[in-house]
Amino acid sequence: MEKDSTEPRKPRDDNDDNNDTFQSNRTGKEDNEERESDDDDDDDDRSDGGRNERKNYEKFHQRVRFPSLDSACTPTRKPSEYKLVFTSEKKGASSEKPRKRLNAKFNSFTYSESENVEFLKRHQYVNPQSIRRLAVVRWLMNFLVGFYVALIAIAVTICTKYLTAAKLAAVYALIKDCRHPECLVLPTFVWMAINMTLILIGSYFVTFHAPLAAGSGIPNVKCYLNGIRMPGLMSLRTLAAKAGGVILSVAGGLACGKEGPMIHSGAICASGLARAELRCGKRTWRPQVCDPLRTDEERRDFVAAGAASGVSAAFGSPVGGVLFSLEEGTSFVKQMLTWRMLFSSMTACLVLNFLLSAIYGHPEDMSHPGLVSFGHIGEVSFRTFEIPLFILMGTFGGLTGAVFVHLNYRVTLFRRKYVTNPWLKVAEAVFVASCSAVMFVTLIYVIPDCQPIRGFNVTSHSPSLGNDTTYVISDESGTQEPEDDDDVTSSTTQFSNQSLDEEEGHDLYGFREGHGYVFQGFCPYGEHNRMADILFKTGEGGLHALLHEPLDEWRIVPLFVLFVVYHLLATWTYGLSVSSGVFIPSLLIGAIWGRIVGIAVMTYIPSAGTNVAKYVLVGAAANLGGATRMTLSLTVIVIECTGDITFGVPIMLALIVAKWTGDYFNPGIYDLHIEIQGIPLLPWEPPAMSYAIKASEVMTSPVTCLRSRESIEMLQSILHSPYSHNGYPVVSNEPSITSASGFERFALNNNNNNNSNGGLDKKCRLSAEEKEEEEVSDTKELGSPRAAEMRVKGDKTYGRLFGFLHTKDIEYIIANASAENKDEVDLEPFIDRTPYSIHLDTSLPRVFKIFRGLGLRHLIVVNDRYQVVGIITRVNLARYRGEMHKGNFVLEELKVVN
Repeated sequence: MEKDSTEPRKPRDDNDDNNDTFQSNRTGKEDNEERESDDDDDDDDRSDGGRNERKNYEKFHQRVRFPSLDSACTPTRKPSEYKLVFTSEKKGASSEKPRKRLNAKFNSFTYSESENVEFLKRHQYVNPQSIRRLAVVRWLMNFLVGFYVALIAIAVTICTKYLTAAKLAAVYALIKDCRHPECLVLPTFVWMAINMTLILIGSYFVTFHAPLAAGSGIPNVKCYLNGIRMPGLMSLRTLAAKAGGVILSVAGGLACGKEGPMIHSGAICASGLARAELRCGKRTWRPQVCDPLRTDEERRDFVAAGAASGVSAAFGSPVGGVLFSLEEGTSFVKQMLTWRMLFSSMTACLVLNFLLSAIYGHPEDMSHPGLVSFGHIGEVSFRTFEIPLFILMGTFGGLTGAVFVHLNYRVTLFRRKYVTNPWLKVAEAVFVASCSAVMFVTLIYVIPDCQPIRGFNVTSHSPSLGNDTTYVISDESGTQEPEDDDDVTSSTTQFSNQSLDEEEGHDLYGFREGHGYVFQGFCPYGEHNRMADILFKTGEGGLHALLHEPLDEWRIVPLFVLFVVYHLLATWTYGLSVSSGVFIPSLLIGAIWGRIVGIAVMTYIPSAGTNVAKYVLVGAAANLGGATRMTLSLTVIVIECTGDITFGVPIMLALIVAKWTGDYFNPGIYDLHIEIQGIPLLPWEPPAMSYAIKASEVMTSPVTCLRSRESIEMLQSILHSPYSHNGYPVVSNEPSITSASGFERFALNNNNNNNSNGGLDKKCRLSAEEKEEEEVSDTKELGSPRAAEMRVKGDKTYGRLFGFLHTKDIEYIIANASAENKDEVDLEPFIDRTPYSIHLDTSLPRVFKIFRGLGLRHLIVVNDRYQVVGIITRVNLARYRGEMHKGNFVLEELKVVN
């Protein structure tokens, strides 16, 4: 498929690292000599004050370079009129800064319908009944999206639960009687072997069969909703690798969660339903009523609903899912789309809740709204003096998130440079899985953090105590009393004597429903290993334990060691060639340091109370917000997960501060990986300080243009043109623009070199053959002094803009043309006579708002005489990027590579 954007307007040597794509090939000395000669020519027009102004201006902006674009030399301007374009890379360092590059391989979706004759004919049959029928079909499709996302979520959670339970049972059977380091070798080896086997299978399918299933998928879904076409992202194979891979990743012990991949899975499910077709062998059934839903715009809206349903199924948060899709995903918001996303999210949450409750034996309770539930944490209140503490926690969460992003960026650069072979990617994932097992065993047995098992009168059968020895493990410390009987199933280590005697035969240790394994390790009999309460289970189980255990269940030093180790492990894990998410690891890391803060505060400030859950909750939210830079949606997700709105204000306060702190240092983890891949994502707003950049400097030329009548041979040849943008302006038949061989290359000329507002220098040449020549003659001015004309050899020009033709229409014409038809074909029935176009002097912010706001794929640039002079695509706009870094605003011009 042809690209939306082409190589830079002037040929460059791709092997020359010092040759920036959109800058002149001339040396800096030659640029300076030309500027000096321009200054000498215009001495009569410049005052001494202007020279001083320019001197001060350049002194203040030491990083500013006045670029000379490849196909449009920099015009002479007054000092105050020079545009600020910060260089994105130093010479010779381009290969070290992948964030400063854009990949030209990415195409855009076509959200703007081509209003040609065929389109208008189809819409002649639209009537009120068909509109009403289509609205019903849309709502039905949104219901099916939520329903199928819930089914996927149930399959993922059931498989993960039983696969993890089987692994932990096998390891516990070998490790439960270990009381000295020598006997840990076999259990550790088995733990490593199980992890490595599961990750090997998952990583193999992701790496070799569905590479786009790697990671959480949220950055790619965000790009898809922004209008970027990524082949294979929404395929059934990717769904299988994503859902099946995350089961293996979580059960394989990686520091990851299954919530992020659920968002990608929901998007794939919605995209598949939007196709509205059933295939059975070679037969395909496509209902005619669903034909209007098969456009790019309709599929985009369904994918937004699918992403929202994925969040809803993961966290039991319908409103949070809608807000997540609006905050992090959707780039085009409509009122009706918001309602449809909410409908899909509610459907996913209700279906998941009912079916999971039925599977666990109590369908009437509806007690499983999502894959992750923080549980009821009791009455949580806060006092005035705690508000500054929450702000400080938000600051620390932003710092830990920024460190996570920075370290992961370095790891990702290492992977891109050295881990390039597919089998190396699989080997790295397997190696990380084995290291995870070793680290967990080391933390459990080296830093055990033994604590008494609370609330038991136990008749011990320990050989060291004798069969009839009775001792009491009292509960003298303050605990978080449950509000009702249902809270006894929380993660606190308190069990009744009756259940102990009946289930375990007087054994204190082993598996407990609702808690996990009570792990002895190297602890004395009657005490249990608290580090295992976090690590010898899934990440959701460890998070639940940190939220619900009493204040004195853990000591600060073991928690601090766990925080450092798990933070590094999560940083290493994210970006592996496996299906994995970052939500649960980030929440768990924040919960660990949040509990450290809570212990310290409640130790030295007794009036803060004994309910440490509020600090754990704020820490978890702040850490996730610092890594992902989510604010509003994350607040609602946490509130819906806990079922308590009382603590909404502190959470929102911590998240806002965490976002501000993290943004000071680097972008969020999702935006960072988008930049690393070079995806031309268009932000919400155009870059600041860019009004001096005009459309003539942004656009790409030459442009392959057509006439309203062309031969089949000509149409076939242009499909392979390097100057194709998946669309072709159609010009009037005034002069011919094609040669016998198809088409020629073009050059832009300016007919008025004295134009102070900028034009195109007549000395510029486009093709490599014309670089050193001055063969194109000046022509007579035919209009406004600022007019620019597109010319070819022989003084031929483009005609006036007549319309626009998409590649898919040309492919349709060629496919339906008879083999013996070698005459010219009439293209008018397929030409969009009203394409979007702008003047070449339009500023970059206005171009950006038109292009992004309308969801365009192409924007034609014309001169004063309505002649085509260039075309603007997504990459042309995305290569200008403004960002705030450590308090300094930088406007960059990125490098475009293939």
